[in-house]
This record gives sequence, structure tokens and C-alpha cells, in this order.
Amino acid sequence: MIMEYAVETFDLTKIFESKEEGVKRVVKAVDHVNIRVKRGEFFGLLGPNGAGKTTLIKMLCTIILPTEGTAKVNGYDIIKEPVKVRSCIGWFHGETGGRSLYWRLNAEDNLRFYAYLQNVPKDVAKRRIEALLEFFELTKDKKKLIKDYSTGMKVRVMLARALLHNPPILFMDEPTIGLDTISAVETRRLLKALNTELGKTIIFTSHNMFEVEQLCERIAIMREGRVIADAPPSVLREMLRDVRAVEVEIRGDSDLSEVTRALLSLPIVGRITETKNNSLTITIRIQVDDEYEAIPVIASKLHSLGVKVSAIRRTEPTLEDIFVKLTREETA
Repeated sequence: MIMEYAVETFDLTKIFESKEEGVKRVVKAVDHVNIRVKRGEFFGLLGPNGAGKTTLIKMLCTIILPTEGTAKVNGYDIIKEPVKVRSCIGWFHGETGGRSLYWRLNAEDNLRFYAYLQNVPKDVAKRRIEALLEFFELTKDKKKLIKDYSTGMKVRVMLARALLHNPPILFMDEPTIGLDTISAVETRRLLKALNTELGKTIIFTSHNMFEVEQLCERIAIMREGRVIADAPPSVLREMLRDVRAVEVEIRGDSDLSEVTRALLSLPIVGRITETKNNSLTITIRIQVDDEYEAIPVIASKLHSLGVKVSAIRRTEPTLEDIFVKLTREETA
């Protein structure tokens, strides 16, 4: 019988306790979380730093024990059957610089060494390493020392390492953190291929709204240890039918702090949810009460400051807007 769910959690909770100057401090990092991830699903965990994403992943990977509740991964209980859980998962924790690799070894030798540690038979390891080097486009550089690899190439080696024992479930904890734009795009492409071409179930954590929306079929939003929403991106967007937003493009040499202050002084502006900056333009995303009324008011305000506006337009709600809306409701 094939199990429908690759991962199920049952009131999964983690409490950390510490003492500071004799005062006991209790932090509920994960608070009675219940999620279900289907086989073959690309599932996203979205939330700010400190929301509990990494702690949740560490419990599911049997790195730390829960305080309360439990979970099943590939049908195995994380408390009662941790060895079986580890045999069917791959874990990748985002880091800069590839510190967990042996820099004085080449990529092929790194993978051979980790295959040995994971008890992969030598003949199986040989075939699998060749296939992984090919999949991650590292074959021509397999004899190059890791110390001479770019950051993006090191990430590919670490992804290959997570797949050496051919696990059906992959936990990707902020895999693009610290990467430049090109490397991040390439990493996202490879993760999508692992899901669509190889059928891997992927649980992906991030605080980056854009990449979660690009990759994930379903998203759980976490805040202060709790899941405050769990749905496909399209359903989450439906929650924002009453949210209005406009996007403004201004010249890259504009004084952003002055522009931000001026925009927030307008009664029609709710909040600025995102700012993208490059050498040529600055794109500002603004939540407003009425986009059609807001556009001429915003344009007039920026013109009075002498700011060169390249474009101003109505735009669809994004996961950033959803996150802001949900977290504001939670704290209201």
C-alpha cells in the first residue's frame, strides 16, 4: 500500500529553556504544528527569521527531538524509528562557502567519501556519483579541488551529496541563502528538476517570497512557531481580493529614504511591502486603499519632490502582501 503522505506532523512542538542571570527563559520555537505533505509535492515553509522553520526541519530530520507531539516521515515515526527516517531523507542546509565539504578533495572524491559514510555499496556509489555529476553539470569539473569551485558549484556538490543514497524526500533549508542572483536562479532550476523529473518530494524553507511562489505547489506560512496559513499560492491570493497595490519605478539615483517618507505621509498609502534596488531603477511596491485613486496622488507627490518616475502601475497581490496581511491580523 502506497502512503499518500510523505510527511505528517501531529501537534509537533519544540520548547527551548535557558537561564540568564538566574532567570528561566522559555521559548516555544515550534507550537503544535500539524502539516501534511503529499508524495511528490514541492511544499514550501515560509516565514521570517525566527519563525520556527529550521527547528521544524531539524525535528523532521531527527536532528533534535520534539518536546511534544510527533511526526511521520515516509511512514516512519521520528521518535520511535529515527534510523529508518534518516535512510529515506536528504537534508541540505543553506550556507555560504560550502564549509561542510572537504576543500582539499575534488568533487568526485567528496561524493565518494560521503557515499562510504552512508554505507552506499561501492558499485552503486560509482554509478550514482557519475549520474549526479552529470545531472548537476559538474562532470567536466569533477577533478577540480573544491577550494577552486565557485559558491554556486559548491552548492551543486552539496545537493548531489544529499542524493547519494537516493532518498525519496528532500529537506531544503534555505538552499539559496548567500548566493548571488545567477547561482540562486540555477539552484532553483535544479530543485525544480529534482521534483518534476526525478519525482522527489521537497520540503523547502525560505523567507524569500519570490522563490517560494516560483517553486511551491503549496505553502505553509509560519509565524512565532505556529502555522498561520496552509494552501496553494492561488488560494492564498484569493485571501487578498480586498488588498490593493501599485508598483512605482523611479531612477536608481533617487533618495530612497526621502521617497519612502513622502509616500508613507500620504493618507491613501497603507504600507510599503517591498523595495528592489539596482543601479538604474528602484521599484517600490505599495499597499493602498484604492489603486486608481492612489496612482495620480503618488505621481503628483513624487513630481513635487523632483523624483523622475519611470512607471507607475496597478499590480496583483503577491505572497509578500499575504504575509503582511496575515501577520498583521495575528498581532492585532
